[in-house]
Amino acid sequence: MKLKASVSKYKRIALAGILFVPAILLLALPSLKPGEMPYWLLTVGRFHPVILHFPIVLIILALILELLRRRNILKADYVVTIILVAAALSTVVAIASGFLLFSSGDYTGRLLQQHFWIGVITGACILVTVGFYFVYRSFPKLYMLYFVALLMSNAAVAYTSHLGGSLTHGEDYLTEYFPLIVSKEKTEEKPESEMLLYEDMISPVLEAKCVSCHNDDRAKGEFSMSSFRSMVKGGESGHPGIVADNPDSSELYKRIMLPEDDDDRMPPEGKTPLTSPETDLIKFWIQSGAKMEVRVQGIRGDTAVNAAVGSVMPDLKRYRRRLQIAALKDKQLQRELDTLAKQLNVTIRRDSLADENYYMLSMKFPPARFTGNEFRELAPYSDVFSKISLVSSGIGDDALYHIGHMTNLRALYLQKTNLDGSGLIHLKNLEKLEILNLSYTKIDDKSVLDLLKIPNLREVYLFQTKTSVDVVKALQEYKPGLRILLEEGPYL
Repeated sequence: MKLKASVSKYKRIALAGILFVPAILLLALPSLKPGEMPYWLLTVGRFHPVILHFPIVLIILALILELLRRRNILKADYVVTIILVAAALSTVVAIASGFLLFSSGDYTGRLLQQHFWIGVITGACILVTVGFYFVYRSFPKLYMLYFVALLMSNAAVAYTSHLGGSLTHGEDYLTEYFPLIVSKEKTEEKPESEMLLYEDMISPVLEAKCVSCHNDDRAKGEFSMSSFRSMVKGGESGHPGIVADNPDSSELYKRIMLPEDDDDRMPPEGKTPLTSPETDLIKFWIQSGAKMEVRVQGIRGDTAVNAAVGSVMPDLKRYRRRLQIAALKDKQLQRELDTLAKQLNVTIRRDSLADENYYMLSMKFPPARFTGNEFRELAPYSDVFSKISLVSSGIGDDALYHIGHMTNLRALYLQKTNLDGSGLIHLKNLEKLEILNLSYTKIDDKSVLDLLKIPNLREVYLFQTKTSVDVVKALQEYKPGLRILLEEGPYL
């Protein structure tokens, strides 16, 4: 019997050792550069979102059972063993499929890299946990080593799952409602008996779907919807936005009813369109004289309107909640950017011409020097800038690596800096970049060719650079949509 127990003991230790080896090897996985994969392997990678649920559920279940065992509520040694072995096997399969999915190149970015790294570490933790389990079964005094590893594995699984969810739903998916939870500003719902058609139903719809582009600060098409008076006035079309009693003559209603493929349709492609019940309510309101005092309860007699009210009503709370979250986020972001501007000695202000909530960064006088440290401070906010002006900041081409991560950048002003053009290749992924000013830099004929790799660039300033007239002409002939101007150009 002693011999049999001794053999079982050494088998467990050997099994633990077998688990520790792949755990260590897993940590080297992120350093591998994936090559070209066969299509069948890439197809296997697509199953990663399905497979990953197995180790997640199993390691959580193992912790629950272990807690029950510690309280003597349940004795399930063999069940825990089976679950942990299954967790180890499914972990290897999940990470392998994740690596194949990563190798496809369909997903990129900082968040993906974080998810990949933390996922590998989590997998290593699970394998080590299972290894410690078999060590503890041979040496019961080492139980706490196994139990602590089990707790750490569950914590790692939770964080990895959060990163995976952020990849799918956005980085603030889990924390989106936190501002509302801690906010002291509470919105009170009006009873329907007190609700006004325009103020409490139509205005929230317009605010949720239209006002971000049509407000007093950012009046796209010179049309602001911030107030009833500005809507009546209309925009650059010259036609009034609202004509009482006549929806078909009201520019607002005409634009929201245009076909989806019409360039003048509002909201434009990529924005959330108004629903049929929402457009029906707007039409009814205008037909009824576009009056402010019309009550919702007073129009319930009309069957069609009643149906539209019933359809829109549930959405109103969601619209208000979304707007409240956005307003709280904007305030928090503004506070953080104000603090950052003081820290870096620069000016950061809202870009009033942008369609979304973007910001501009520019130098004060005298300009502050920008180094890797300053760019690291900017990194968490890289996607909120639409315009950057680093004129006379002394930056070199290594700075373009950091700027290349500012994915929403539309205009970049780099006059009188130390650029020689060797880093322009880092801007090739800025799909929204349209204006680039490189005047008074050392850009030459060789490096200027990298400008062709910036997909939507339409305007470049090359005054007092080392580029030749012949190369500039050749570039303009090759890419007619790109204007290359040999003049100083704007500073912001």
